Formats: sequence, C-alpha cells, structure tokens
Amino acid sequence: MKKIILILSLLAGGLVLATLLVTQAGPAIAPSEAAAQTNVGAEYVGSATCGECHTEVYSTFIKSGHPWKLNPVVDGQPPDYPFTEIPNPPEGYTWDDISYIIGGYNWKARFVDQQGYIITDKPGATISDTEYLNQYNFANEVIGKEAGWVKYKSGTQQLKYDCGTCHTTGYQPEGNQDGRPGIVGTWAEPGIQCEACHGPGSLHAENPRGVAVKVNRDAEECGQCHRRDAVEQVNAKDGFIEHHEQYEELFQGKHAVLDCVQCHNPHNLVVQLRQADLQTTRTQCENCHFKQAKTQNVDSHVEFEVACVDCHMPRIVKTAWGDAEKFTGDIRTHLMAIDPDQIGQFTEDGKNALSQIGLDFACRSCHNPDGIAPELSDGMLSGVAKGYHTPEE
Repeated sequence: MKKIILILSLLAGGLVLATLLVTQAGPAIAPSEAAAQTNVGAEYVGSATCGECHTEVYSTFIKSGHPWKLNPVVDGQPPDYPFTEIPNPPEGYTWDDISYIIGGYNWKARFVDQQGYIITDKPGATISDTEYLNQYNFANEVIGKEAGWVKYKSGTQQLKYDCGTCHTTGYQPEGNQDGRPGIVGTWAEPGIQCEACHGPGSLHAENPRGVAVKVNRDAEECGQCHRRDAVEQVNAKDGFIEHHEQYEELFQGKHAVLDCVQCHNPHNLVVQLRQADLQTTRTQCENCHFKQAKTQNVDSHVEFEVACVDCHMPRIVKTAWGDAEKFTGDIRTHLMAIDPDQIGQFTEDGKNALSQIGLDFACRSCHNPDGIAPELSDGMLSGVAKGYHTPEE
C-alpha cells in the first residue's frame, strides 16, 4: 500500500512540474509552426540569391514560364527568353519606348510604355486607332498560324497595367512601380519568382537550417493565380474558355481532389519539357485509369496513337490563337470528363463552359472538314463515345 501511495505521489509531483514548465515556456510549437513563426519579418532577396544554393532547381525553374510573366526592357534591350524571340515592339515604337513586356515566353507578348500604360495605340495619336495591332502572337503549328500582330483593346486611352497580383513577386496594390503612373501597385521582383510561392527568403538565406521557407502543395495555392473568377463556373468568350482558369476547370469534376503538383513539377513545366522532348507531366493518365487505357474501341485511334489528352484534355482554351470553326484553341483544358450525349461546350449565352467536355471539342478538333480525320455526324460520334472504353465481350 505504501508503495502505491509513493508511486502516485511521484506521478502527481511530476505532473505539477510539467505543468509549471509548460506554463513558463508557453504552448508547444510544432517544427513547421516554429519555422513559420521565425520567418516573420523576412524580406525578399530575389531568385538569383535563391539560385546561389539551389543551383539545380534554379537552372530548371528559370526556363519555365513563371519567371517570364513580366520582363523589364533594360537599356533598350529586349529580354533574352529561353525559347522565343520578339523581333520588334509595336509599330511606331522602339525598344527605348518600352519599359516592360508582359509575357513573351511562348504564346504572346504585350508591351508597356515608359509611363507604365499598356500600349494600345500609335504613339502621339490624336484619333484612336481601334484597328491598331499591338499584341505579338508567336507561331502555332497546331492551329496553322504564323507569328503575327493582333489587336488587344486597341484604341483604349491610357490602359493601366494592374496585373501585378499574378504577374509579379511581393506585390503590393499601393503606389506605382518605378514611379510610372500607369502601373498599379509595386513589387519586389517582376515575374513569378521563387519567393512568390515560397515567401520572402532573407531569414532562410541567413540561416538555411534554422528557418524553413514555405512549401504549400495544395492546389488552392496554385489556384490563387490559375483562376479568373468564382471557381464554381468557368468563364468563356468567343467560343473558347478564357486563359488561366485551370483551377476553375479542375474544380468541375472529381479531379478536384488532386493537387496540381501530383501531375506537374512547378520548377519544370510543360513547355520546357516539350522543348527537351521529355514527358510533360510527372504522372500520366494511365497510372490511375489503367483499365480505360487497355480498351480503345476505335482501331484507327490505336493505330495513330491517339493520346488520352487528345480527347479528354482538348484545346478548349485560347490565350493567343484559336480557330472556333475547327474547335481548336492553343491551350489544353483541365476539364476531363466527356459526356457522350453533349455536343456543344458552352452555355446558351456563351459566357461559361459546361462542366463536362462535349463532342465538338472532344472529337471535332480532328473530325472536321479540314481536320486529320473524316467528318462524322453527332449521332455517329455519340455512339462511338458511349462504348469507347467498354471491353467487348
């Protein structure tokens, strides 16, 4: 009995001591929380600083599209892009007249003047030219388009650049970058650089082992920029889904449970992988949908090696070039489920895409009068689509 009393007394004393220690030291903090708390007050140091240690990651990241969303023109010289080249600025301008290029990495480029306004008109124009060609589109073999100039809000007076939220790193909506009145807000670095996703890194740079950077693999992190509006609907215009809506598209179906990084390495993205003739995603459709991949009930599709994405991720999105009559834009959608009974793709007013892919884009991007496959009726396409992945008995 005395032993039991002694043990209970020791346990009680230990509990009191532990309580006192916790009270004095404060609540316990998980390692990740501790790192986050010590990161308070960090400053932006720039991707080049990150690259001094993370050389391998930086060497691939700098060839992705993210850091090239907004690019300064320095000393009258255009940026040196990884895979593209812009021959000249819009008509009437020289490189000395340009402060920044919006984009220019793969699809298109727009231009910002020295006052910070997006160029939409000829220099010194007294009458607005609504036909002025101010956006440069790169060539697109899929749609059969050569490189050329097109209109973007042509003739608009003093069009402000207010896209810094998703085009820059360390963006603040107050003020005007470089004192240019046409630019809304300021930033630490143009383009989507390392610290746009990982947070300001000065404390980590000073103490790499003691201060961790932010690593958030949730799809919603990517969705902060890869969305246009409310995620419950996908915005459309002129017969295509508008660009940078991948998160909204993904939200429409069961793939919404996936994180973007399960398919994409954010440091090594599709364009640069395609340029290197490498697999463009970390995993492929067949890894999960292996049963469907075993059965394709159209022999010609097997013969011509029609890929899953050709039907299940057709080019419904347009950022630069698109041909609505051929049901082909220049970016693949992240809508993936095909409805065999649905022909069209958009609501009656054309302002939103339906949640499933219709046969116009799933099939008629190939099966059209000028396509690589015979033109087929709605009924024939629907009939084939309904049993496409069903094993024949």
